[in-house]
Parts: sequence; C-alpha cells; structure tokens
Amino acid sequence: MMTPANPALQRMMMDVPVQVDVVLGDVRMPVADLMALSAGDVVALDRALTDTVDLYVANTLTARGRLVLADGELGVTITEILDIRD
Repeated sequence: MMTPANPALQRMMMDVPVQVDVVLGDVRMPVADLMALSAGDVVALDRALTDTVDLYVANTLTARGRLVLADGELGVTITEILDIRD
C-alpha cells in the first residue's frame, strides 16, 4: 500500500460515505407479474447460491465475492478485486 502524500486528506476521505451494492443476481419479469407478487413468494434469480456476487462501489463494478454467514449476519467475503482502469 502506498504512503499517502497528504495524510490529512486520507483521514478526511475515510469519512466520506460511499454507496456499496451487492448484487446477488437479477431477473426480468413483466410488470403484471411483479405486481402479482405477495409476501413469501420466491423469485428465482439467474445465479446459483454458490456463484459469486458482484460488489458495486458508487455504481462501478469493483469486486466479486461469496456470501457468508458470520455471527448470524449475512456478509460477503471478497474473492476478487477488479482493476477498473482496464
């Protein structure tokens, strides 16, 4: 890891909120089918439970990982960090 040229700036940036989204999969369905869903209905996604999930930081695909259960909480173990400069 690089030593920051401006440590004060780095400390400030650590407090900037960033949206992180974990995408488990997706599905396309007609609006009528969506409107017909009820509590407890299951919607099948395009990925298996063992497939990796995508992590988006500020709407940019940044990493991939696997779902884990830790202390009763659902989490993600990062398995791959993508170089978004490519």
